[in-house]
Amino acid sequence: MQSIFKRWRHSLLGAAVVALAFGPQAQAAAPAPYTVVNAGFACQTATCDAELWLPKGVNKPPVIVMAHGFGGLKDWGLQPYAERFVKAGFAVVRFDYRGFGKSGGQPRRVVDGEAHVKDWLSAIESVRLRGDVDGSRLGLWGSSFSGGHVLVAASQSRGVVKAVSSQVPFVNGLQSALTYPLKYQPRAAWDGLRDLLRGDKDEPIYIPIVAQDGFAALVCPECVKGYQTLVPADQMASENKVAARILMTLPFYKPASSAEHISAPVLVVAAENDGLIPVKGVREMVKELPQGEYLELKGADHFSPYTQPLFEQVVSRQVAFFLKNLAR
Repeated sequence: MQSIFKRWRHSLLGAAVVALAFGPQAQAAAPAPYTVVNAGFACQTATCDAELWLPKGVNKPPVIVMAHGFGGLKDWGLQPYAERFVKAGFAVVRFDYRGFGKSGGQPRRVVDGEAHVKDWLSAIESVRLRGDVDGSRLGLWGSSFSGGHVLVAASQSRGVVKAVSSQVPFVNGLQSALTYPLKYQPRAAWDGLRDLLRGDKDEPIYIPIVAQDGFAALVCPECVKGYQTLVPADQMASENKVAARILMTLPFYKPASSAEHISAPVLVVAAENDGLIPVKGVREMVKELPQGEYLELKGADHFSPYTQPLFEQVVSRQVAFFLKNLAR
């Protein structure tokens, strides 16, 4: 009996050692399965801040280019997606638009669909020419406002972009503008027009991106809570703003008109209860895609794909889509 007790005690001690060696602390300290290098690129007269994640042990991997949506930065909620793509063997480039984050350009924090698309096109050209990735297997990933940008960029990069993932995409500015609360429209028009008349050397008139029960660029039931889940708490006060001119230009931006001109396969993920982007417009846009796949998240709102449980469903579908279209 005593020998049995000794063996049992030794087993427990051994298990404890294993737990200490290979438990959460050890996993947290494990090296990342990728390396990160600078991938900044020139666009117009400025340089966009970008980083390239290279999966270890993969020679010249296919590459996925990512950027955020309305007023967002590359470090806000995109990392979980990037990590899953890298684990699947893809290189990932994340970048910030001109005037945002560490990217150059003046004035700051101006949301502009056409200008953002120019940044996407510059990013595509820069990545395509790199020697450490396979630029012939290049995919785009966008969400919300950038979910529309990737449609436009892909339509202008036929034969270069081989796969597009467009998540809760902005597709029709007029449709989205019609959901904007009537009570805020007079101020939106006043601030937007005054800012639109300012020059590039003038400080913009800024408005909040989201606000609790108040005037903001984005107003929807899920907007405040959803946006706060993406923005680090220490950045919310300083980064929760955009130039008001977007309120005047947004109704005229219609990425859906590019759908029929996209030669690459496109995966569209929509949210049934999206409070920002009417899902009806997304459904209509998908019908125009020559090679479209569609996933509608039942009961989901605009920000649901960024968090569990729907994050897993979405990212798994996106990984499978990129593997099918970018793998050799």
